[in-house]
Amino acid sequence: MKFNEKKIEDLVKELNEAPAEQKSQKIIETIQSIIDESYADTIAQYQREFEEYSATKESDAKFGLRSLTEAEKQWIDRAIKQEDTSSLKGKEIDYLPETTVSYIFEDLKTAHPLFEYVDWAPAGVQKWFLSERSGKATWGKLTRAIIDQIEAELETLDLEVNSLSAFMFVPKAIINMGYKWIDRFVRTILLEVNEEGIESGIIAGNGKDAPIGLLKDLKGSVQEGVYPDKKAVEITDLGPDDFGTKVLPILNRKGTRNVDVIVMIANQNELDTKIYKATHVLGFNGYVKADNYKNFVYVASPEVPENKAIAYLPKKYTAGISRMGIDYSDHYKFLEQLRTYTVLTYGNGRLKSNDDAVVLDITNLKALKPVVETETVSP
Repeated sequence: MKFNEKKIEDLVKELNEAPAEQKSQKIIETIQSIIDESYADTIAQYQREFEEYSATKESDAKFGLRSLTEAEKQWIDRAIKQEDTSSLKGKEIDYLPETTVSYIFEDLKTAHPLFEYVDWAPAGVQKWFLSERSGKATWGKLTRAIIDQIEAELETLDLEVNSLSAFMFVPKAIINMGYKWIDRFVRTILLEVNEEGIESGIIAGNGKDAPIGLLKDLKGSVQEGVYPDKKAVEITDLGPDDFGTKVLPILNRKGTRNVDVIVMIANQNELDTKIYKATHVLGFNGYVKADNYKNFVYVASPEVPENKAIAYLPKKYTAGISRMGIDYSDHYKFLEQLRTYTVLTYGNGRLKSNDDAVVLDITNLKALKPVVETETVSP
């Protein structure tokens, strides 16, 4: 929310006029005021719903609430209410209970169109096999050599290696509503910050302390942990003439695997302009979507650069979240009473195989024009 200029002037004046011994407290109060105003709409919504919930005794589900386990209540007491910090001595991170992570994770998988086409490892798993099948099955005795060959072809994805961090503030008004409402607020905020960060990793992560994104080349030269961008394939149409001859042979491995659905990922502007024109024709009643010779699904992502798109096979990108936690730091000690936290999400992701996605250069993508053929009939 944009902070209004008059409010800023008033806060600056209050800080300047405050006695020296009160400046630290005044800074804290000012930041609290900013937080409360930033969340004003959310707090008002929660308060309305809290009053309705208390008066009508409606079901928890109607308000997005759930029954908490004792472990979850203890975590809220310790991490949010800060009633018991004894267990934090000697450690910096307080991990969310697995049940809370599982709820956030399930919401996350359905919160964004792109995530529907990701192969998610179960929440809480630290390592996960990349299930890309290679080779052909053959009949014969199961020898040690065959077992060794199968094991050698299995790759694992370490879901503990990277962390996504963001700040989180919990307004005191919501803390006063109790466990279930704190839980709902925390899950909502973590869902929002993780949705944006995870999408960024899936699309553009460079592999250095981050996932390897769809834009990156798994077989490229890795410099200090950073994967290079894939070379984009330039196309002028999304039909069999150009896309069909340049891109499909990569995705279908020159006909050795079937390709039905292709997820086309681009930023919203490119979807609304170049890609729309390449898939629609102007008829008498407006634009009409042409029948694609392949089943394209279109997904918008601001992480895809201008003039680029990604042709991706669904469920060929593996990602997962192993755990979430709150990081306590002495650097932010003066803000503790403002409920200020750094939230950490541990996870990872990468394509199962380099040819499961192709980066496209759509700079010269042409508008679709109907072809009209005439036939001369001899009298």
